Amino acid sequence: MPIYCDESGGVGRGVMTLAAISVEDDDADAVVARFREITGLAGELKGSRIDLAERGLLFELLGQKPWTATIGIAISALAPNPDEDRGTHDIDIYVQLLEEAVTHMIKGSDHCVQVVIDDGRYGPETLALIRKDIADFIGPCGTASLDLSHRRSGLQIADVIANTFFNRAMATERQGRMAAIVAPFLESGKISLRVLSRDTKSE
Repeated sequence: MPIYCDESGGVGRGVMTLAAISVEDDDADAVVARFREITGLAGELKGSRIDLAERGLLFELLGQKPWTATIGIAISALAPNPDEDRGTHDIDIYVQLLEEAVTHMIKGSDHCVQVVIDDGRYGPETLALIRKDIADFIGPCGTASLDLSHRRSGLQIADVIANTFFNRAMATERQGRMAAIVAPFLESGKISLRVLSRDTKSE
């Protein structure tokens, strides 16, 4: 079962979340197709473009399929040191969240996994290094690849999940609603949280 990874937020926004979801392609395609059929929405599914009711519907549809997800969250670890480049720091936090989430997902497995990372956040050279880092991390038995989210339903679902937890971490009027949407999945263990703190941030 492939693992799809996408993120939301960043250093400039005070919170970064990364979602890694393990879901079969056929199941992810079916969830997104049914979501579009009910809502009438077309094009790429993104968490920043759907309202609370649509978001709740997607999680309800997803709940009918076999899947698990790990969410990496960075808040306190996001603040760069005074002499640290913000862009470099953002990439560093992203890679740490990605490694932490993938590590948790493959724990106890033989590491023969297919990790698919969204190709949209950084430049091609940076993304190539990140892909290689994850490929080395999971070993020769697994694969790590980059893809555009509009081509993969799993990446679109990962985007919505990451965006939902980003909004759950933000002190806004929508925070409680976001928490209510994901609460059953946290309680059931379908979703696990990994918090990257300043104390655990690598130097």
